[in-house]
Amino acid sequence: MKYINVVKRFGKQVTAAGALVAVSAPSFATGASNPTGDAINAAIAAGQNNVGLVTAGVIGLAALGFGLTMIVAWLRK
Repeated sequence: MKYINVVKRFGKQVTAAGALVAVSAPSFATGASNPTGDAINAAIAAGQNNVGLVTAGVIGLAALGFGLTMIVAWLRK
């Protein structure tokens, strides 16, 4: 009976602490042999490269559009 009272009294705290440890366990997965971390880092690098390419493309298209607009405006004069 005493065990049941202890479980009733501290059950929520123990469950919350266990869930916290279970959720934070992947953050401790570091080291040389971590394929998940390597895959995540590769995806981040690829994403950063794509962002750089898209940014350069948008700036290039804007410059091209502005330049063509200016040339057409000068030719109309």
